[in-house]
Amino acid sequence: MPQEKTRTDTYRLGLADAGSFKSMNFVQSISEEDEQLKQRTNNRDFVHVLLIKNNTFVTVTDARGNKKTGASAGCLEERKGRSRLSRYAAEATAEHVGRSARKMGVKSVVMKVKGATYFRKKKKVILSWREGFRGEGVGEKSTILYINDVTQLPHNGCRLPKKRRVQIVPFFESLFYLTRKKNGKNLTRKSAIVRASSPT
Repeated sequence: MPQEKTRTDTYRLGLADAGSFKSMNFVQSISEEDEQLKQRTNNRDFVHVLLIKNNTFVTVTDARGNKKTGASAGCLEERKGRSRLSRYAAEATAEHVGRSARKMGVKSVVMKVKGATYFRKKKKVILSWREGFRGEGVGEKSTILYINDVTQLPHNGCRLPKKRRVQIVPFFESLFYLTRKKNGKNLTRKSAIVRASSPT
């Protein structure tokens, strides 16, 4: 009976020549695939790299933002004090965090790099994190899914500070504002001009 109803509906709608109808199960299958994709994205971990002038921060978090592990250039024993400002401090920090992430069982990560520095420095930090995560297994597959640069660059920038106003005063006018004492008496404007103009 249900087949007859569907046939009558197709004849009524004028779709008899359209062929057999597909079931709506493909919509359900697509939604299940979307859920699987969401689960995959939720299983990813994020590596946040912040490069600033005086320090370097590398943090590993889950998809919700909960911190798993992290370090800065100042917390390393060999990079304390002014040595954290050296060229290799950022690379050593990233390698240290990569090793600790491997011990925790991190599988695939998305790297988010932030910092108004040259890309060469960012590239070295990313490669050093990968080397620390791999360890001795050089032939292993890369765990970095993709790299995202989240540095905020201003389109117009902040408002510049107010320029200093310097008033240019003629020579004789400047002598008037200078109060000099000679023989215990203050020079007035007239006497200052006379003394400046008269030859000594």
